[in-house]
Amino acid sequence: MVAVAIPDSQAKFYREFLMGRHKWEPKDYGIDLSRTDLIDLFIDELRSVYRGMWTIDELVVHPRDAVRFCDDFRMKHGFYDLPDDIILRTLMNLRKAQTTGQRKN
Repeated sequence: MVAVAIPDSQAKFYREFLMGRHKWEPKDYGIDLSRTDLIDLFIDELRSVYRGMWTIDELVVHPRDAVRFCDDFRMKHGFYDLPDDIILRTLMNLRKAQTTGQRKN
């Protein structure tokens, strides 16, 4: 393996990009709901589709099913610009927060 030096400006960009991914608002994607209400929709949809048989952890290890879940969610609610990573990462972070006893919206 060869180590590649990354210029400081590029490293700063990637650090800010990766750290900023959790900072999103529904209005950024044309959705007229609060963040809490949209997260509740994510949860309801996961529970409705998988009826407690799959958790978010199981869904993300089945990439085709995860993409289909996100596509179906967007089509059902008309949230066409909402990225897969927002849906899936939010559900994963929520699950992690529940195991530690704190929920962040």
